[in-house]
Amino acid sequence: MTITHPHHPLHGQRCAVIFIRRGVDPDLILRLADGTHAAIAMSWTDSGKGEALAAAQSGPALPLLDLQGLRQILHLLGQLRQEDRFPTPRRSTPHSRTARRKLPQGKN
Repeated sequence: MTITHPHHPLHGQRCAVIFIRRGVDPDLILRLADGTHAAIAMSWTDSGKGEALAAAQSGPALPLLDLQGLRQILHLLGQLRQEDRFPTPRRSTPHSRTARRKLPQGKN
């Protein structure tokens, strides 16, 4: 795969793709010439419309939210409310507010 973004410091260099992070514009995890790894948006490479994109989109779709996890959160919040340990928003006291000054009324 070749980096094609004109302003990227590695523009024109070829790198090996070792992993694809899925998303709207998937990230490619690359092995650079010195052996280190880096991430780059797929659209910044010559793979932006090729096999790598098809591979990233062909896998099973992952859920955005885990329903079981959401249920556990709701259960925990319910317990905290019953124990009166649910965090309440901090409210400012009248003394902590910035005093508003009234400007003298001019003669109109």
